[in-house]
Amino acid sequence: MGKNSIGSTISYFFLGEYFSDALRTTITVVLPIMLFFYLGNPEAAKGIGVGALLISLTDLPDNRLNKLKTALSSIIVFFATTLVVSSVLDHIYLTAVVVVIAAFSFSMFAVYGQKLSLIGTMALIVCTFVMGLHPERPLYFSSYILLGGVWYYIISLIQILIRPYRSLHHAIFECLMSSAVFLNAKAKNYDVGIPLDLQQKEAIKLHIKVNQKHELIRNLLLTDKYAMNPDNPKGQLLLERARLLIDLYEQLNAVHYDYALVRKTLATGPSLKLIASLIELLAKELEQLGRHVRSAKAYKGEVANNIEYYQKRLMLLQEMERLNETQRKIVLKVVSNMNDIVRIIEMIRGNERRPEKHLQELSGSISYPLFVTGDRFSIREHLTLKSPIFRFSLRLAICFLFGFLLMWQLEPSKYSYWLFLTLVIVARPKFSITWKRNLQRLKGSLGGVVIGLIIIYFVKSPAVLLSFSVIFLLGFYAFNRLNYTISVLCITPAVILTLGSYQGHFDHIVHDRIIFTVLGCVIAIFATYLFPIWDSRQLKEKISKATKDSLHYLQVAIERKENLDENISRMARKNANLSLSALSEAIESASQEPMRKHIDFNGLYGVQSTIYQINAIITSIYLSLNHKPERADPLLLSQIVSNLSHEDVLKIDVVSEVNIIDIDHDDHSTRQKLAHIAALSFDFRRFSAGFRD
Repeated sequence: MGKNSIGSTISYFFLGEYFSDALRTTITVVLPIMLFFYLGNPEAAKGIGVGALLISLTDLPDNRLNKLKTALSSIIVFFATTLVVSSVLDHIYLTAVVVVIAAFSFSMFAVYGQKLSLIGTMALIVCTFVMGLHPERPLYFSSYILLGGVWYYIISLIQILIRPYRSLHHAIFECLMSSAVFLNAKAKNYDVGIPLDLQQKEAIKLHIKVNQKHELIRNLLLTDKYAMNPDNPKGQLLLERARLLIDLYEQLNAVHYDYALVRKTLATGPSLKLIASLIELLAKELEQLGRHVRSAKAYKGEVANNIEYYQKRLMLLQEMERLNETQRKIVLKVVSNMNDIVRIIEMIRGNERRPEKHLQELSGSISYPLFVTGDRFSIREHLTLKSPIFRFSLRLAICFLFGFLLMWQLEPSKYSYWLFLTLVIVARPKFSITWKRNLQRLKGSLGGVVIGLIIIYFVKSPAVLLSFSVIFLLGFYAFNRLNYTISVLCITPAVILTLGSYQGHFDHIVHDRIIFTVLGCVIAIFATYLFPIWDSRQLKEKISKATKDSLHYLQVAIERKENLDENISRMARKNANLSLSALSEAIESASQEPMRKHIDFNGLYGVQSTIYQINAIITSIYLSLNHKPERADPLLLSQIVSNLSHEDVLKIDVVSEVNIIDIDHDDHSTRQKLAHIAALSFDFRRFSAGFRD
């Protein structure tokens, strides 16, 4: 498994979207540089090359229409930015004013959503490059930047016209692979040698990752008018795959929820090991499915034909004959969940679609735009210090102003723009992300400098050095979305080898690269205390939001989806997952903030774990075929609401006795599941005591 897994990972990388995009982008960037240098026009080579290089970083996975909008926005913003900044470079104080205003204005682009936020960030990087290159002819250079942007996006748009669903197939592939890892983690819950607390933390991290993959699929698919056209068979097939992935994740979450009870009840005999082994085999099936799902073609083979899976499933069913009634119910529940997972895997594998009548009913009842995360478009409400976007924009503008003041005090250098470039890249709204980016950039830069110096020591030919720089540029693009440290490790020697081959003075380049990178990182870290954005101060709000969404999800599950609008049911599930993910990210961020010593992280992790377990049980109720709304115990529901909302609706001592009795009799009824949620809600009340308003 180890060697095969490593080999598969390597093949996925080189045959996947990241590397193929990196190869295409590298060729697109390098080709005009080589051509115009050969034709004797270095200004055009630099302008078009820089334009293509920088605008390529705005090109994220997306559908055709959205990518066209991104292309037009990026090209226009890049051209205008280059023209304005290059026109004022001869006036040092005016340049400082223009760039500081640009730092604030482009950072405020975040108000209009993630895509425009990225365009704003890259436009600010364009400012730094223009300052470094200091073009003598502003209009000509701006035109070359424009041509570079147009050239890059022509190639990118041609690719997406030829293969419109390539990114979506890759997103589904990544979702399946993440789901396989998540399922492997669930198998560990049946291993008595692994503490459940540690396992819960791992499961929550993987839960966040899988939800991020689902969100990407939603944004790629549901915003694509061509794919969502009912007359588009490929689009409808992908829509059905997306639905099946959501169904699959529900089943992965519902693979038995009370693991402490399962371990205790099945402590003797081989049942636990057989269950864990079967779940691991299903995880392998998901990995196998991921290898093929990027293709629209069906392939032969079913989970039921997996000999090892069939044999161990038969052994588990035979073992059931020796179990008592309570043990048998637990095993039957787990087997039922696994059967549902097998069914969904086989539907995705065979590209099966639900009956046309059912699809038409879903198409008519589901309002897909509701499930796409919306962007904020009101600039006025963000022109206040209460807005995190405004606070960060103001902070970055002050950083740039301080950078200019510092540069005027130091010896002039043509590479001083690296300080501003570092600020744009590592300065993030939150302290934790800024700190992480700083460490990544420092490690990548210093490692890249070492690699560059080693190559310079052994290689003297400029042609060979430039060839190495192209290879490192390919590495930068390949890892840019995967691992920032490695991408910096690649781009640093690429920059050193390119500038050194073209301008000479390798020692001066290396010296300035280190100095200005370190200065930028130091300024960015200290600036986080200026108009700070602390996740630790938002924990109460995040906890409140997560519990409210979980309670709403519980209400929907109790009512049954047949009695509710389809949109309400699906949105309740999505919101519960996303708010838990937001809480988990806030906890992770707060753990790296300076005031972390004053935070009760044991309580936070307890809150996180109980909400996660509660949502899993709610999913089990939602999926239960024998659940009836009238079977929900009002007393238990009132106690759950009381504990999760911190309202003293009932006397705790009276209901806690009912909970204990119900939990000890695991009959998988709605009452038993509600009793388990009620018991968990007591834990939540205890863990969250220090985070109440």
